[in-house]
Amino acid sequence: MPWGVSALLLFAGCAAPAPPPPPVSPFNATDTAWVQLMIPMNEQLLPALDVAPPALADFAAELKASHSDELVHLRQLRDRAGLPDTNPHAGHQMPGLVSEADLLAIRADPSVLTKKLREHLGQTAELARSEQENGTDAATKEFAASVESSRRDQLSRLGHG
Repeated sequence: MPWGVSALLLFAGCAAPAPPPPPVSPFNATDTAWVQLMIPMNEQLLPALDVAPPALADFAAELKASHSDELVHLRQLRDRAGLPDTNPHAGHQMPGLVSEADLLAIRADPSVLTKKLREHLGQTAELARSEQENGTDAATKEFAASVESSRRDQLSRLGHG
């Protein structure tokens, strides 16, 4: 092969187009933080609902159903965002998140559940509002609006006592 042809082939290989950049995620840090926090917030509430006192049993059953349904959607959002199936908030203490200590207290005295529910519903409503204001993924923001509306309704049904 003549030298000129070899050089031409060599340089042609160098001019190959670069691979396209990875797709830009529609999720920003607020979207991912909200999804990653709401999953454990909902998951860790479910066992507490199982020990609701008789006066709260029907409401607790409704909450268990709605929170379980939300978990399905939250996990779909997590998967769409490419987030790992891990809990970055494991072991954290934060308002509205039912800890192991909270669960033990609720099991010892189920009347404690009302206060914890009020805290959980209020905190998750605020988190959902913040997602709507600061998130960028349209589907996540739309779901957050639904969660906030549900939480406000649930809070009003729980009452302030």
